[in-house]
Amino acid sequence: MKYCGGVIILSTVAWLALAVAPHAGQSPTSGVQTRFVEISRAAGISSFRHVAGRPQKEYILESKGGGAGVFDYDGDGRLDIFLVSGATFEELENPQIPRPHRNKLFRNNRDGTFTDVTEAAGLGAWGWGTGAAAADYDNDGCVDLYVTYYGQNTLYHNNCDGTFADVTSKAGVAAGSWSTGAAWGDYDRDGRLDLYVARYIDFKRGEVPKKGDASYCRYGGVPVYCGPRGLKPLSGILYHNNGDGTFTDVTEKAMGPDVPKYYSFTPLWVDVDNDGWPDLFVTDDSTPNLLFRNRRDGTFEETGALAGCAYSRDGLEQAGMGADFGDYDHDGLLDVFIGNFADDYSTLFKNMGNGIFKDITEEGGMRAATWPMLTWAYIQRRTSGTWTPGSSSTRRCFETCRMESSAK
Repeated sequence: MKYCGGVIILSTVAWLALAVAPHAGQSPTSGVQTRFVEISRAAGISSFRHVAGRPQKEYILESKGGGAGVFDYDGDGRLDIFLVSGATFEELENPQIPRPHRNKLFRNNRDGTFTDVTEAAGLGAWGWGTGAAAADYDNDGCVDLYVTYYGQNTLYHNNCDGTFADVTSKAGVAAGSWSTGAAWGDYDRDGRLDLYVARYIDFKRGEVPKKGDASYCRYGGVPVYCGPRGLKPLSGILYHNNGDGTFTDVTEKAMGPDVPKYYSFTPLWVDVDNDGWPDLFVTDDSTPNLLFRNRRDGTFEETGALAGCAYSRDGLEQAGMGADFGDYDHDGLLDVFIGNFADDYSTLFKNMGNGIFKDITEEGGMRAATWPMLTWAYIQRRTSGTWTPGSSSTRRCFETCRMESSAK
């Protein structure tokens, strides 16, 4: 079983919620509301402490947290939890001081509790983490793990014995600068999972103005950290899986010499036109979303604006954070729902066919309801008699669908 890259790029809190389902015989749509109970301490995962810079948040890097990945690392049929932590500038600049903030892996005990197995698994690395994507990239039946950072990313190979090995250097997938989301997908259908890494800002603290010192360092008239507008954006990176444990950067070859440089967060492999080939959708902060249509020859065409999903219905750039695809209206076409920054609505783009989308958020009654909130990501579930994202009958997976997981 191959797992898709569960791309998680949003800040996490060490808590676990238990959904209280409707009573037997009741439909999920019968008016009974799902209720969540906080059980992180009882479940054994409350020891994780996430950090992202100082509380004052002087820089945009400090405002973006680490992610989480939910996947079965030991092949026992139970989903385990990997949590990504950030760091502080003091830790970055002084390697001699303690670095207590680490990523953590919690093993599912099959009884509603988890055990911290981070050190035993070899995943206790330090760094300013941002996301995680899990997949079996070498087809050995064990799920590997890719972790994104501000700095060098890390690829962990699953040794199939409960431990991981850092193979980043050999694999050639360190990326660098500030990576956010990542997604695994077999774009050329050669049976091997390739990797796309979204990146955000070419961030150098010494080159960034202080709060309020520039027009892009104010929000609503209030001095805030600067960015993303005004700071240098980055292009994503597409790595082709060579089948021998190494990858090749084919970004320019596959996507052209002028790949857009935007403030990217969430990449998704999905077949938007039902031609049997995975396309690539990328949400971007304060810049247009990207849709790379697969030409079926190892190359892509960026069609976001032409497809109608790069901008809102008003023709404006939004601040895309998390997103997911699903066939909400059962017409056999995958639609996309995007969570955006506050003071804007989360966007539902209906797939009209032939890779064309239409913003129908207002018609769906979600424009006003989502306007005040900064929305990062979504949790999906299967319900009897209804469709939700993740349904194997509607999602185009190519054995590379993303894992069911929470984001950021």
